[in-house]
Amino acid sequence: AAGIVPDTLQGGYQKPITRAEFCALAVKLYETVKGTEITQRTTFTDTNDVNVQKMGALGVVTGVGSGKFAPNGTLTREQAATMLSRLATAMGRPMKDIYVTHYGDDPISPWAEKAVGNVLECGVMGYVGDLDFLPKAIYTREQSILTMMRMYNLFR
Repeated sequence: AAGIVPDTLQGGYQKPITRAEFCALAVKLYETVKGTEITQRTTFTDTNDVNVQKMGALGVVTGVGSGKFAPNGTLTREQAATMLSRLATAMGRPMKDIYVTHYGDDPISPWAEKAVGNVLECGVMGYVGDLDFLPKAIYTREQSILTMMRMYNLFR
């Protein structure tokens, strides 16, 4: 109803979300909330996806190295947290910096420690079970849509 879920993601909710699909969600959220289209682009050598290019231009995504993005790769929970934290900053509402290194499960990668703390602190993402974050677990379409709705509610 908020208009932030692209038609291509209206189904298959239990499927892992790809990196490019997550960018499509992020673009819809950004452009809906801001009321303006992202016109800047950053290119990657392995994709021409305009949503990836838009998120690259805003600094929400940076790729996987060597100018590549891996658009069809699946997204982990810590990668999603990093993108969501960067998206909040790009939208003009940076999250409070909270560093998290471990939550009873796998250690969180050093590059994601601040972002995981940020999304947990503001309630955009939550725990899985009893204080487990599962940073390396695959993120689903359903989880992605839910977190985008939480972001949308923060920015309305």
